[in-house]
Amino acid sequence: MGRKGFSLIESLISLSICFFIVICSLEFYVSVRSHFLKLKEEEETNAEAFAALDKMRIDFMEGGLGLTIPIKQGILDGIREVDGTLSIFSKEHSYSLSQSIVPGQTRIILNNTEGFKKYRDICISDKGHGEIHTISSVDEYSIVLSSPINLFYAQKDTQIILIKKVIYFLDQGQNVLRRKVNSSPAQPLLEHVSSFEPSYEKASNLVRISLVLKTTKEKKYEISVFPKNIALAFFL
Repeated sequence: MGRKGFSLIESLISLSICFFIVICSLEFYVSVRSHFLKLKEEEETNAEAFAALDKMRIDFMEGGLGLTIPIKQGILDGIREVDGTLSIFSKEHSYSLSQSIVPGQTRIILNNTEGFKKYRDICISDKGHGEIHTISSVDEYSIVLSSPINLFYAQKDTQIILIKKVIYFLDQGQNVLRRKVNSSPAQPLLEHVSSFEPSYEKASNLVRISLVLKTTKEKKYEISVFPKNIALAFFL
């Protein structure tokens, strides 16, 4: 009996079918991979945005911490929003006076100046009044203020509070949301930000943040926070 095999036409048809199957498989793989990468990118974007909001939430909850008396006196806000820039204030350290302070004085004598730095803000307060000043220089036992003291402060009733200041603002030139602590350089917190809308309603003590990213323009990332330390200042 003679051997029977595939004819040339049959072979070409088989190869064509195999080639078609391979092409379809590759197209399916490319489509699935593209969809997967898109979902992965969206998930990473969401994670970065939520991480940034969580960081801000933590800072908001520290707003007004240790500043009960200055906030009640009306000389300092725990949180402040001006022209899209959000500032959060809290106590970093407190110090006692070595001697009383008189009006016009610019140098304050202390037992310890550790932590004080040039350009940092301090709050000087007793039970009756207080004021905010900026440090112009620091030595081993004293700090010098950039402006003179306005009122008299008795040694035993007065405390010096070193203020921690955290600032959030949108770097519109680079579309980067930045976080700045005290006088240190502003660090990037979130990239590809097209819109940053902060607000603070003092009457209701409510902070609201709305973010829009360039990569997900149709989606807004929002949080609302009630800073309890600021609220407590008005009830204690």
